[in-house]
Amino acid sequence: MARPREFDAEAVIDAAVDDFWSSTYASTSTDDLCRSTGLSRSSLYNAFGSKRDLYLSAIRRYAEMKQGERAALLESEDTGRALLEQVIAATLDTQWSHPERRACFGINACLDEGVDDAEIAASLERNARSYDEMLTEVIRRGQSDGSVRADLPATDLGRMVHSFVDGLQVRTRIRPSREEQRRDIKTVLALL
Repeated sequence: MARPREFDAEAVIDAAVDDFWSSTYASTSTDDLCRSTGLSRSSLYNAFGSKRDLYLSAIRRYAEMKQGERAALLESEDTGRALLEQVIAATLDTQWSHPERRACFGINACLDEGVDDAEIAASLERNARSYDEMLTEVIRRGQSDGSVRADLPATDLGRMVHSFVDGLQVRTRIRPSREEQRRDIKTVLALL
């Protein structure tokens, strides 16, 4: 008879998210994962299969967390423009809340492993598409209430804002100026 698990699988995956997010897939060793999760190498492999499988679980877990945050933001009664500003601020505040100013885990994963593994790439694309869809919904709200320009398709504007936020996160890693970031956000919002 198999022994029951003596650990919380979600807590292990959350620890793996933090490891992979702070580092990269390649530079996060199995020993690092064992240290952060408190599991032995054999327990880690028995529960999750491989380091790659745990990485995929971490990407999925991150996406689930972000989808929950996005759903909560969409409950706001604010205008589309005000909500868009909140969405951008929430994304960037996450980065500033970490001492290393790490960019979105999805961005890191895209740069790290996303193009070499079809399953990882598909998982990352689903997460990116979810963010695009949320931004598009917010922009449509703004177009309906008159707070966001309506002469361009909401989907195009949503992807543009997403690209802007991703680029700003990468730039903040090398030029950490909160004031510059605020000015850049004002500029993008002025274009909308």
